[in-house]
Amino acid sequence: MTDINATTTGSASLGVAGAAEHPAVTAQGAALSVRHLVKQYDNASAPVLNDISFDVPAGQVFVILGPSGSGKSTLLRTIAGLEPIQGGEITMGGELLRQAQSAGKLRSASASDSTKVGMVFQSYDLFPNKTVLGNIMLAPVLVQKRDKASVQAEALRLLERVGLADRKDAWPHELSGGQRQRVAICRALIEHPQVMLFDEVTAALDPEMVREVLDVILELANSGQTMLIVTHEMAFARAVADHVVLLANGSIVEESDHPQEFFDHPHTERAQQFLATFTYDRGQRQS
Repeated sequence: MTDINATTTGSASLGVAGAAEHPAVTAQGAALSVRHLVKQYDNASAPVLNDISFDVPAGQVFVILGPSGSGKSTLLRTIAGLEPIQGGEITMGGELLRQAQSAGKLRSASASDSTKVGMVFQSYDLFPNKTVLGNIMLAPVLVQKRDKASVQAEALRLLERVGLADRKDAWPHELSGGQRQRVAICRALIEHPQVMLFDEVTAALDPEMVREVLDVILELANSGQTMLIVTHEMAFARAVADHVVLLANGSIVEESDHPQEFFDHPHTERAQQFLATFTYDRGQRQS
């Protein structure tokens, strides 16, 4: 497990463009609210997510933990609009973002809706036929219709801040896994999302590359970016979380706005069992 503590070293403050004045960072109350969310696939005997409700305050880091198959990634995908929901609603800043519709279809999403949430996946998903700079600039120029020169200047600033300014003209296949993931983070940030979602972004990385990606996310947390993070990196979760949720079998079984207490003294038996899987005791070897 990667050794992470709350103080990061080796990189300049990320300082997300626009974060200081962004309403998601400065507004009081919840940046994101999920109410009675239900997600069930066709012909499934039980919902993947069942009556999920929570609030994410502006500028907070919301860490989602749980065993494989508990619904963590599916939850992020519903927030991002990649999966329809069969019950409940998702609001952002008090405005409806996602809602269950007949036949489980999403309501029509505007272009502005699609950029309110940024998501980074564990598989990078960079376009192989575009350079690093081209990948980052694509959505703000084509979707948001922003000025190309200003987008390029911002992209270069983001690359500088994640330590990849010298790789702006490189192709994805020329990058390490950690470098590709940092590019993916820049690509999401340049759209100025109100909320960032991270889905096991270090799962596909070699151990030595994990730290460079987690440092970037810690810098985002320090800059006030509202984030939901799914991770199995327990030391990182402990360091970065403002609020922790444990999912199991599609339901929230324990949550806490005191992460240290959650990790040191979990209240439910299910949380104790889950956290025990990350503790190793060799015991006394027999001679």
